[in-house]
Amino acid sequence: MKQKALSALALAAIALLAHSVAGRAEAKTAKCYFSVNNVTYIDGACRFDFMAGDGSFSFNDMRMKTRCQSDDLGPGQCSMASTLVTRKGTFGQLVITSPGRGKIYWNGGSALHAHAEISPVTRQGACWRKNRVKLCAW
Repeated sequence: MKQKALSALALAAIALLAHSVAGRAEAKTAKCYFSVNNVTYIDGACRFDFMAGDGSFSFNDMRMKTRCQSDDLGPGQCSMASTLVTRKGTFGQLVITSPGRGKIYWNGGSALHAHAEISPVTRQGACWRKNRVKLCAW
């Protein structure tokens, strides 16, 4: 009986993993616009991926290139500390906090992680805005 319960649990975990991997495969190319303080970081094709059922999404201009300065995690693998950005790119995410309101987390155009927060932003059609910030995805 215990073995059947463990097998059922294992199958459920595999199904959940397969579903989450399939969900990630649904990222698509969209048209995005993202500007901060009168500097346009994205104006054209971007990778767009819904993160949750509430409308939160990630965006990526697909431009950033990196290389390992040293293989500190093994052959061909390196930690973030050993990763060098060789071409800048912009990515981030919009996190919905309540209907029509959210927060943007982004990488500032060159960092390896989305550390900069812009909040609150409000929805206006396909765009999210705050003062001199505008993020749109179609």
